[in-house]
Amino acid sequence: MVIVKSYAKLNIALKITGKNQDYHSLDSIVTSVDKFDEITAKKRKDDKIIITFIGRYGFTPKRQADTNAYKSAKLFIDTFNVSGVEITIKRNIKTGGGMGGSSADIAGVLYAMKKLFKLSCDLKPLADSLGSDSGYLLSGGFARISNRGEVIKKLDVDQKYYFVVIYAKGGVNTKECFDLYDEKFLGSSDISCDECEECLKKGDLTALSKVSGNDLYMPATLLNPEIKENLQALKSLSPEYACMTGSGSTCFAMYKEYEMASWAHSKLKKAYGDRVEILSSFDPTKLTFFDKLFNVYPGENG
Repeated sequence: MVIVKSYAKLNIALKITGKNQDYHSLDSIVTSVDKFDEITAKKRKDDKIIITFIGRYGFTPKRQADTNAYKSAKLFIDTFNVSGVEITIKRNIKTGGGMGGSSADIAGVLYAMKKLFKLSCDLKPLADSLGSDSGYLLSGGFARISNRGEVIKKLDVDQKYYFVVIYAKGGVNTKECFDLYDEKFLGSSDISCDECEECLKKGDLTALSKVSGNDLYMPATLLNPEIKENLQALKSLSPEYACMTGSGSTCFAMYKEYEMASWAHSKLKKAYGDRVEILSSFDPTKLTFFDKLFNVYPGENG
């Protein structure tokens, strides 16, 4: 049996750069954060795949074969000719929140099975074939990802950032969000990920706020108006930058100092309860000896 942690991400900037019949191409600045799903994998003596979801956002559908976790396990078994598995995912990452929950399932299941069967293999091609952010989430950290997310450029960002996040009551359907973007907002972006990258490297969040953003924010707010209200609530608490992640529905405020993030969190706690939380940027490839001794993470070379 192995247990791994698969981390969520936030899109600090998200620009849509094109579209073909199958998918939209993106340019995005991302970071992994210290919120994770916990994935337990056990070998079976037969070739069956059993997937169970537990935890705050856990729900096991009747058709397990439709889940990304099942598809990941099946692809791993078919590729490396190993036995079946039992996978339990303790879900702490909100589904439909734009924090990469389903992609974290893909990365986590693949990584757990690699460890379970003690294989030396490159997981990224498998992850890329299953989900747009999944290859990135095998390593995490600050990065710039492009095309479908499979082109990854690690960013040298030493500053630790703190994020106050608000989880909306409802989610946003990703396909509907992209369709609405195509219908009403296609080609309207003024986001510069080149400038965003430089601002992050310099630690200049004031400049970042002027060149960054999320192209999916407007269509997401039309699908879920609460997103706009939540972002305004965050912006009222003096963040250095605030935005929506992914296709919604989670919004975040970004701070350099934990004390400011803690103050903002305390202001929001009464109104939002457990839908507001403090997270921090986290790079699974930069672990202390203590971390490695007591935990197993995606990020150890994928």
